Amino acid sequence: MAEFRINIAGLAEGTYEYDFSSLPSAIGLEEPNYIGQVGARASLEKTRKQLFLRVQATVNARLVCDRCLEEFEQRLNTEYIIVYVSDTHSIEEIDESVEVQFIAQDTTYIDLDEDVRQFLILSVPQKILCSEACKGLCPVCGVNKNMTECHCTIENVDPRWDALRTLLGN
Repeated sequence: MAEFRINIAGLAEGTYEYDFSSLPSAIGLEEPNYIGQVGARASLEKTRKQLFLRVQATVNARLVCDRCLEEFEQRLNTEYIIVYVSDTHSIEEIDESVEVQFIAQDTTYIDLDEDVRQFLILSVPQKILCSEACKGLCPVCGVNKNMTECHCTIENVDPRWDALRTLLGN
């Protein structure tokens, strides 16, 4: 059974708020990469023609820095909007930037597990850094320059870059 499920059978028109919490593995997020609880807050607005769903979800992730290769924890946050419609006439009134999903008129619930999982995965930054000031690893000796100062000298190996260096004043 789904962890994040909203029963829409018999809902009157109006706005409804829901709070969910679950282990990451219950919605398909791999442990130990995702730790603690996945939290999701959903706001569902029902009108005669559509269901407007706004979800905010959070989870802690264990990531590896791209510069220094150290493991660290970061809170991932995501927010998304989906409009559920049961006929094609309703879609003409919806903003093109919003995701639209068709549901049958006799649908009794909306399962959010897969959407929350996918949006949290997409919230992982493309460039994963433990901090913006991360100094990374020394390309010569491999020491983590955040923890130890190395005294390696980096030689200019490729002379083709010399002309650019003189323009930059280095």
